Amino acid sequence: MRREGKLLRTLVLCVIGAIVILAARFGVDPLAFIAVRKALRNIDPGASVGSVQVTGRLAVLRDLELPEKGLILENAVVYWSGSPFRPSLDSMLVGGGEWEPVRFPVSGPGSDSRASTCIPPCRFAGIRILNGNDTSLVCGEISGTADGRIASLRMESDWGELMGTVLMEDGRDSACIDWFSCSRVPCDILPVPELLRDLRLQGAMTAVRTDHLVARGEISSVNGAPSEISFTLDDSPGYPAISISSRLETLREVLISQTRELLGDVYIDMEPSGFFTVELMDSDTLGVVVDALLEGIRIYFPGLSEDTVSFTASVDLKGFACMGTRAVRVDSGVVRIGDLPIGFDLRGWFTDRPRLEMNTWNHSFRGEALSGSVPTGLLGVLSGLELSGEGSFEIGVVLDWDCPDSSDFHADIDVSRLQVDRSPVSVGQLRYGGSCCMRDSWGGSRIIYLDTLENPGFIVFDSLHPSFEGLLRCAEDATFRAHDGFCEYHIRNSIRANMRSGRFVRGGSTITMQLARNLFLNREKTLARKVQEIFLTWRLESYLSKNRILEIYANIVELGPGVFGFDQAARYYFGRDLDQLSTREVAYLVSILPGPRLYHGFYTRGRVPDYWEDYIDRLIRISSERGWIDADSAGRAESASIVFTPAGGAF
Repeated sequence: MRREGKLLRTLVLCVIGAIVILAARFGVDPLAFIAVRKALRNIDPGASVGSVQVTGRLAVLRDLELPEKGLILENAVVYWSGSPFRPSLDSMLVGGGEWEPVRFPVSGPGSDSRASTCIPPCRFAGIRILNGNDTSLVCGEISGTADGRIASLRMESDWGELMGTVLMEDGRDSACIDWFSCSRVPCDILPVPELLRDLRLQGAMTAVRTDHLVARGEISSVNGAPSEISFTLDDSPGYPAISISSRLETLREVLISQTRELLGDVYIDMEPSGFFTVELMDSDTLGVVVDALLEGIRIYFPGLSEDTVSFTASVDLKGFACMGTRAVRVDSGVVRIGDLPIGFDLRGWFTDRPRLEMNTWNHSFRGEALSGSVPTGLLGVLSGLELSGEGSFEIGVVLDWDCPDSSDFHADIDVSRLQVDRSPVSVGQLRYGGSCCMRDSWGGSRIIYLDTLENPGFIVFDSLHPSFEGLLRCAEDATFRAHDGFCEYHIRNSIRANMRSGRFVRGGSTITMQLARNLFLNREKTLARKVQEIFLTWRLESYLSKNRILEIYANIVELGPGVFGFDQAARYYFGRDLDQLSTREVAYLVSILPGPRLYHGFYTRGRVPDYWEDYIDRLIRISSERGWIDADSAGRAESASIVFTPAGGAF
């Protein structure tokens, strides 16, 4: 027995000696190795390491795994102190690795919080944070108190940077981020709406985590513009409930910059007040509440007006937006422009099959409120307009980009009790006379008197060509005799045509609207001109008969260089008076109304192309089928062709 015991001790000493010799050969201190491993397991009981090289108080670790922390570190240099039996990690340098935050444990009451969370001062670089399909590369440093419960943190990544402190306690971890700056939020950490993901944000926040996470903070800058936006986050429902709110006074620069970015070449200024709140209702739905007053709005935008437009407005709405389907909904909102409130609701889907449905209304407005609320800069020639009485309107529009023929428009407008107390533009004189200055597309102009006393060449209604009205209505305004200046059918069809082509190719103007434009307005295509055109159309329909409207129209419209009116056009293109033209020749003059300069090339080249002859045939055939022109003259016209008379000239 004594001999066997001596042999066992000798064998053990030989094994220990071999380990020491091998350790010395490969630069490993066994006691130091034991100390480092024990220190790592104080941080994470499941810690493992692929290889360790230890020299004195320095250890180089490769392929270190801390499973409870969700950490895999490719390379780590550890500085340690103390005895091998009570080691302490003084600091670490980490290069490369991965971290999955979702695997980070939540400390519970009664747990050894220090044992599971104490991390030594550490500098790190090239750490990949994995969040589902989103990966971020980070670097930074952590330093803290001796007990490891309070740590200072600084971190930089491809989405931003932050600095602050972290407090780790039993059952409760908290963080105070003194400053953060981010250009995006990893989308698997927070389900941030797509519209908000590319904003550059700066601010500060605090966060507390027990059995769930609660965070609150302030965003002090959005895309470099100062702001004061409050936000809260609470993931206790099982998904992050996020709420964002702000006083609009603090977002003036943000609102202005975002509007300019949205509209492009636009100048805008305003003084906003009120508030807005955005709440993440579930993982995909946002609730939006807006109560805003926008004072001192000033906009200069070429498509809006030739002048700066100034007004005051307010918006009050509650709505929802679904990020997955890109759908929006407002069940009831109010926009107030000056003293005029306008109710609205809308539904929109903006996926690969976009569609928008919107209704606007005011069932009883005062004339004073209407004339006093039209923004300065939109009235143009109507500046100084004063209205009284009452009116109402309800307008609905459907825009369907995927199926343009499903687009729709309807309007119910009652202005029968509306009165004009003062108008800078007088239309009463046009009942029996008056004059206008017409300009053509070649830069020429002419004063045209609208009665036979001062203008012997003026063609009265009864002397117009018998086919003129029928062909004109077929080409420009089929319901002219039935409407009061505006036609839902025209507007609806123009919306559908424009949406099919993806650009503006067709207007919804009636003959009366065209006349209002020609008599009083310039050629600028702006929203301001359309506002003025609507009012002037209403006035013309109120004062003039349908016959008088057609009579003036036929004598002033542009049809060539220096050529105004159908009688002058008849002599310019065909060398004869209007009443001597054939039905086909009248149809040709009607067909070039939308673009006299564009279609003047037919005349200069001396022939009308076949496709245009076909269009003229359709005008004649449809007018005949509707009974608007004589069937016999229509039959003769369809078998003919257009022949210009070279003797034509400017007037």
